[in-house]
Amino acid sequence: MKLLPLLIGAALATAVLLAPAPAADAAPAVAPSATPAAAALPQPVTPDAELKALVAKVRAKMQAGEVTAATLAPELAEFDTLLAKYAGKKTDEVAMILMMKATLYTQVLDDEPAGVKLLEQVKADFPGTRAATAAERSIAAIEDAAKAKAAQDALIGKPAPALNFTWSTREGLKTLADLKGKVVVLDFWATWCGPCIRSFPQVRDLVTHYQGADVEVVGVTSIQGTVSGLDGGKIDTSGDPAKEITLLGQFAKAKDMTWIVAVSEENVFNPAYGITGIPHLVIVAPDGTVRHTGMHPADPAEEKHAKIDALLKEFKLKGAK
Repeated sequence: MKLLPLLIGAALATAVLLAPAPAADAAPAVAPSATPAAAALPQPVTPDAELKALVAKVRAKMQAGEVTAATLAPELAEFDTLLAKYAGKKTDEVAMILMMKATLYTQVLDDEPAGVKLLEQVKADFPGTRAATAAERSIAAIEDAAKAKAAQDALIGKPAPALNFTWSTREGLKTLADLKGKVVVLDFWATWCGPCIRSFPQVRDLVTHYQGADVEVVGVTSIQGTVSGLDGGKIDTSGDPAKEITLLGQFAKAKDMTWIVAVSEENVFNPAYGITGIPHLVIVAPDGTVRHTGMHPADPAEEKHAKIDALLKEFKLKGAK
């Protein structure tokens, strides 16, 4: 997980933890009515103020690349000192101290067991707070991610789950099985997915690299009830799949999608593939088995090429020029 805010329940804590520090030369904001004498008065010490000061220390080490349990030991101990100082106070501010520590473990130190234990403690010690609600959602997100990862791992070497296409930019393409005999790169996406759209240049490069080779790239989506990214913003297509498919064809041309674009009967968040987030890349071997999954289309080109080239060599197929 590292520095990415993947746990939706911890979004607030993550936003504070990973927010950029203010510029060193930025002038502090002062209320219009404040006088120099008033501004010089000592500010009250609160859990929120102390947490912000502690987060600033953590952030400084993160920016310096010092992000291990050993290098952050003093700050981790300071979290405990703050919690002890405010023991007995069941407020949102105090709960956020523990929530922030949990977020540090799950998203920076990549120690899920320790993080989940702290999230459970947030729920137990601060019932009714926003932090407790966030902790519950984070635990559920971690559990869902673990199940998805298990489903993905179980696919490796197994026949790819069936995909049935109701429409495709490749005339006559009805199922994933129709592409058997080639290396197939499946990119699960949707028009409303910003990361999906931002990765189109990398997908386009992949198509160009393997032009003429025994490789097919397929952008798999499903009927969503809306189409985004065309003139006019989001277009409502609920109850009218034919309209959505027409717009998808326009979208593919407008975005220069040089690969196959297909609408599957199966939801783009396909549980058979363990997909809980998109974009999601899967590489299927010519024999129809899944060889790689859980990839991102923006992963380094050399990594994708190495995986695809190995399959082309294994099955004695035509490779890139």
